[in-house]
Amino acid sequence: MDDLVQAVDEAATNVVLHGYGGEPGWIDVTAELVGDRIVVTLEDEAPVMDPTQVPEPDLSIPPERRRAGGMGVHLMRLAMDDISHAPRPGGGNILTMARRLDPRPKEDR
Repeated sequence: MDDLVQAVDEAATNVVLHGYGGEPGWIDVTAELVGDRIVVTLEDEAPVMDPTQVPEPDLSIPPERRRAGGMGVHLMRLAMDDISHAPRPGGGNILTMARRLDPRPKEDR
């Protein structure tokens, strides 16, 4: 559950900081149980940004030499089983993230 909360927090933070750039805006977050998975959807009306297209960070660079930030989408990918994005009709984003409820062994992450 901690991983799921972290992924949703990272996604919402990205909308607030990068999507809305500190300006007022809304985020609608829903969660539902679908079979053995929890599916979380975030919708907003910020400029379209598809996090599934963000390249993986270069983890060969030591953390102290990397620029600040840039790990949120990577952490979302590690925490969730599936992440998808679609432009929201009328403008904005629909981000859907899903994760099995069964704990995954550490080596599967």
